[in-house]
Amino acid sequence: MPDPKRYDEFVDLLHRATGQILAYINALLLNWDDAEDVFQDSCVVLWRKFDEFRPGTNFVAWALRIAQNKAMDFQKGRARRRTFFTPELQTSLMAEISRPDAPPTDAGLDALSNCMEKLGAGDRQLVRLCYGEGVRVREVAAQMGRSPQSVHNSLRRIRMTLLECIEQVLDREDRR
Repeated sequence: MPDPKRYDEFVDLLHRATGQILAYINALLLNWDDAEDVFQDSCVVLWRKFDEFRPGTNFVAWALRIAQNKAMDFQKGRARRRTFFTPELQTSLMAEISRPDAPPTDAGLDALSNCMEKLGAGDRQLVRLCYGEGVRVREVAAQMGRSPQSVHNSLRRIRMTLLECIEQVLDREDRR
């Protein structure tokens, strides 16, 4: 257990990072209720491991790695190994959110929202069904009269489209 004398330091760092951590978890899980549960679990782990955190380093980056692991554990526990984001996009979002100069609001989550709006209605519906509502790909394929492989291919294309869009939006933001 961490030294109780460091409790105030922990609370201050966590308070300043809460928005970024919650936004990142929500971006991974696409469900606010689940994100809040995973955030609570992450906070427990953050406190238990706070002795491993080195003052002067990036608390947000450290906390996001723990939150990412808790989100993956959550998904595995729900027998849904599917994640909306590829590891590359997770890394990109984590890097953006954990920047020392990152604004309190999550630019990566804003970029995702903006990019989702640019998708066609059919692609947004596919994302909502498979990732937002957790409907299995086979069920979605049957509903749409498509093969499961066709749905997987569409999801892969959509993820790549979103990744490229998010990277472009974040690059534009960095240039401002």
